[in-house]
Amino acid sequence: MNEPHGRNLFVSYSRVDRPRVEPLVHGLEAAGHSVWWDTQLTGGGAFAAETEAALDAADVVIVVWTQSSIGSNWVRDEAASGRDRARLLPIRLDDVTVPLGFRQFQWIDFVHWNRRGDAPEMATLLVGIARVAAAPEPAPRARPVRRFGVSKARLRWGGAALLVLATPAALVCKTIGLRCEPVVTTPANSIAVLPFANLSGDAGQEYFSDGLSEELLAKLARLGALQVSARTSSFKFKGSGASSATIGKQLGVTYILDGSVRRNGSVVRVGAQLVEASTGFERWSQTYDRDMKNIFAVQTGIAEAVAEALRIKLLGGDIAALSSGGTTDPAAWDAYIRGKRAFDAGAGEAGYRDALARFDAAIARDPRFAAAYAARARTLVALANQFMTAAELRPTYDAALAAARRAVALAPTLTDAQTTLALTLVNANHDFAAARKAYAAALKTGAGDATTLTRFGLFNMMEGNGPTAISALQRAASLDPLNPRAYRSLGFALLAERRFDEAIAAQRRALKLSPGASGAHAEIGKALLLQGKFKEARGEYALEPEAWERLTGEAIVFQRLGDTTRARAAMQTLIATRGDSMAYQQAQVLSQWGDTKGALAALQVAFRIGDSGLILMKSDRL
Repeated sequence: MNEPHGRNLFVSYSRVDRPRVEPLVHGLEAAGHSVWWDTQLTGGGAFAAETEAALDAADVVIVVWTQSSIGSNWVRDEAASGRDRARLLPIRLDDVTVPLGFRQFQWIDFVHWNRRGDAPEMATLLVGIARVAAAPEPAPRARPVRRFGVSKARLRWGGAALLVLATPAALVCKTIGLRCEPVVTTPANSIAVLPFANLSGDAGQEYFSDGLSEELLAKLARLGALQVSARTSSFKFKGSGASSATIGKQLGVTYILDGSVRRNGSVVRVGAQLVEASTGFERWSQTYDRDMKNIFAVQTGIAEAVAEALRIKLLGGDIAALSSGGTTDPAAWDAYIRGKRAFDAGAGEAGYRDALARFDAAIARDPRFAAAYAARARTLVALANQFMTAAELRPTYDAALAAARRAVALAPTLTDAQTTLALTLVNANHDFAAARKAYAAALKTGAGDATTLTRFGLFNMMEGNGPTAISALQRAASLDPLNPRAYRSLGFALLAERRFDEAIAAQRRALKLSPGASGAHAEIGKALLLQGKFKEARGEYALEPEAWERLTGEAIVFQRLGDTTRARAAMQTLIATRGDSMAYQQAQVLSQWGDTKGALAALQVAFRIGDSGLILMKSDRL
């Protein structure tokens, strides 16, 4: 199919691919189009001027993505020109991941093209040329400085001319109506690590590429000069195809680290690239082909390269922190990341026990793997808090404490080890004084980590330090703006401070991000209950998916509504299903019923069995 009116076409490609691109150019010329590609540069001419003039005159900019061109700054700059003028038409000659900044454009697949002008791929391309050429060109706007034909001084524009965006902290406040600090601009050294694409051809290897991405994120978060978007929010964009500008705006970051992983037996190929979010321009890229046993050096190498690209000076302590708490045993690391995947899936007791078995396998392979000990401790705490009988609590907590202390002994500077020890000390022994010391150690390296800030914020809430708690949790939500748990935690602290409307708004935000989030409806019900809005509270409790949360609330709210029969039925069901392990919740109900003697008796049982609910007493408004 020939276009009746020939168009001016610009073909952007890597010179390595010239033999493969030449048949494409001939096919376009045979179809009646005028094609400019770099073979037409005049000898001794002004390269940049000629290239830019051809770009500006082109009706369509055809970008040829291949293994070579995705790493070419020239090709990306030319693609950016076509994108900015709404004249971009990409094709793929190789099965590659299109660079950030260009994924929102549908490409034409030429991977299996037979290099003939009458092939179906060429027909599709000619139709695409007609469509793009006919589209209206956007109004003129400031264009980014291209990297060819400019001085070295102008090449440093990236740090000075960044797009100014509202930070997630400001968006958090605006979205849920908090009383917050003034809006500030996106920090220059803020970054999000997207989940690396799994190019192994085996969906079963997804855990490996995700695990590599998470470890890179954790390493970068240990560098104090970087603000790193948290894992939950970054991973929301997995497979979304969203543009770098969209991702940067939603996460409030200036830079994005993206890449791919191809694993074939014991050999791994990792490709990584650092781009400016607002423009999609690349700051750094590298491909690593390594044996599995050297995968850890690749992780550290990428982190160091990112730091260098962002002009972050690494000191001895920073370099040590990049590998703190890790392992050099591939099998141990594999078991560990499989365990993390099982834990994060939140599949109930069976999922936690599967995670625990994998963490134990990692420790068996490498008894000095501090991160695995910390993960083991957190899993045991989760099992104790949610699924253990009264008789099982103490030995489970003791095992968690032993694992947490071992993690800290092996890696004292590992933030995750210190915060895990702190939360284990609080849950197992109600030892706030020792936990406070652990958090102090954690904040030396983890003040910019959302998980650290969340744990620290909830700890301060339990201690009754409301303003400190809310400040830390607001900061955590700004680093993890798409994580429902961040808003749930913030809502807990706001409720403890009797900021009821704001607490409800935070929980509503959590439910918007995750409609099935457990505990959110119960917290809204609690806020309404404490304001005397009993009918509204009953409606929220009815929506709560977590049975013990729902039953606790219903036992209180039905009594307040005068329905004693249903109130006592809810209480009896709570006792029948969970027994003494719900002693703290029984005390909440009895307290609200006005039964002081019964409430104190229930608290005595909770204290005797080591019920972790007791850690909430200073902040619990029930």
